[in-house]
Amino acid sequence: MRKSTVVKSVLSIVFLIAVMSSAGWAQKFPPAFAGYRTKVEKARVRSIDFKKYPDARTYRTRLTAGLAEGVNFAGHFIIVGWGCGTGCTNAGIIDGRNGKVIWPEEFFNVDATYGDNYSDIQLDFRKNSRLLVIHGRPGSGNDSGSTEPVGDHYFVWNGPTFRKIATVPKR
Repeated sequence: MRKSTVVKSVLSIVFLIAVMSSAGWAQKFPPAFAGYRTKVEKARVRSIDFKKYPDARTYRTRLTAGLAEGVNFAGHFIIVGWGCGTGCTNAGIIDGRNGKVIWPEEFFNVDATYGDNYSDIQLDFRKNSRLLVIHGRPGSGNDSGSTEPVGDHYFVWNGPTFRKIATVPKR
């Protein structure tokens, strides 16, 4: 193949990619809730089995109140949060189908500080989407603190765990 033919082919491919990207074929950034839609169900479970999930007993009042409010995340889950100090949030997830309480490490001591400012919403989510946004710094799953940068952290719920898909750092 001649050199000019190769150059033309490469330029054609680059042009095609540029056109497809500008036409909206590329993934939108930052990720949007609409890109991770899921069907919303009514929670079937009426109570949490605190004997089966003993760690949940500590937060019995908040978890029971959250269950009563119904599904608020990813189709059949219920995110329930509570404060752990100024600009700090802890949370758990109740499976609305079976009452199982899930403790994602990203929800342990979520730090909502942005320098001297605090985010009003640490956890941003929708009942018809598997996308979750943590504004601030996600929890580390331990008491030593998170090493994540301060910013907006985007996660996709894949059953019992989250998968991080993007971070937009803040100053």
